Amino acid sequence: MLNLNIDSLTLSITNAEGHEHRIRPIVARAAAIFAERAEVYCEENPGVSGSRRLGSVTAAPMSVDLRKMTDEHAAHDIARSWLQALTLKLM
Repeated sequence: MLNLNIDSLTLSITNAEGHEHRIRPIVARAAAIFAERAEVYCEENPGVSGSRRLGSVTAAPMSVDLRKMTDEHAAHDIARSWLQALTLKLM
């Protein structure tokens, strides 16, 4: 089991004009997807469970086109990026 406490989460969003109202629900959904996937990852990789402290985790910049993507698609892409950054740090 992984006990994950996120002290702060910073997102930098550009070119979201007209879609500002979608950002909060997308990020909330991304966080839920991330939590689910992180739990599964830890169950499948017992060596990463336990207590540890990670100074910071930085996900690679990514592009999300809110004009062409659904909220769910954007949330999945964001969660995937976060999980990839976390798993690299846990290895």
